[in-house]
Amino acid sequence: MKEKIKLTGIPKTLLIPLRARYLETKKQNGIISDPKTLEILDQIEYDFTEKGKDVSVSSQLGVSIRTEIFDEEVTKFLEKHPHGVVVNLGCGLDTRFHRIDNGSVLWYDLDVPETIELRRKFFEETDRFTFIAKSVTDFSWLELLPKNKPVLFVAEGLFMYFEEDEIKRIFNKIKGTYPEAEVLFEAMSPHIARNTKKHPDMKGQSARFKWGIKTGAELGNWESGINFIEEWYYFDRHKEKYPFVLKLLSLLPAFRKGMKIVHINFNKSTSNHRNDL
Repeated sequence: MKEKIKLTGIPKTLLIPLRARYLETKKQNGIISDPKTLEILDQIEYDFTEKGKDVSVSSQLGVSIRTEIFDEEVTKFLEKHPHGVVVNLGCGLDTRFHRIDNGSVLWYDLDVPETIELRRKFFEETDRFTFIAKSVTDFSWLELLPKNKPVLFVAEGLFMYFEEDEIKRIFNKIKGTYPEAEVLFEAMSPHIARNTKKHPDMKGQSARFKWGIKTGAELGNWESGINFIEEWYYFDRHKEKYPFVLKLLSLLPAFRKGMKIVHINFNKSTSNHRNDL
């Protein structure tokens, strides 16, 4: 039996997605299956039963659905580019590589040094699975990636914590180094971003949401060569699993489109805008 690892000073925001995937995997008809997450949480000494420590039902659903969407879209990228590069920005304790590894992808998990130090307790690097201990805004990490390969950047649960000017700078830096790259990122509406304190799992947290967009199509107005490809709304999936209140709220267009995954690139002159924006 492995020794339990005590977490001290670790923000709840790092544990929310891990716990959500754990609970969903434990369900008989769960949206996702994530054995690596079960392995990690079984090693962590943390009492989720204490008041305010466990994730809400809405967060469990949201994390599970976004995990499903990201997994599907990254898998599609790897089907087109089996030997491509995936860069997981702000990876936290994400386990995507272990769910969808195709045996040939070059995968990079990037996060701040203290988070990468924590990851090393649960993951081992390989010649295709590499950690980068840097902030996403320390752009020296761009020079550590392979050149002349298709690259997909993934940002799950990350960009909403940045100001819009910072997001623009990140995209410009990526485009400047990898002009043919693709980016998949999670986004929320401006209304949700303005109401961090009302989020059931953000109460008492120092982290605050800063950035939101109504649709990824807005990025085409930034005059930075960004092409909007597609977006997927969380509330278009698994409606049968929603509590009654969420089912009602999902009928409202503004609520239905509040959380989304956006797909962009930099190298094409046309894009496939959804017709229901």
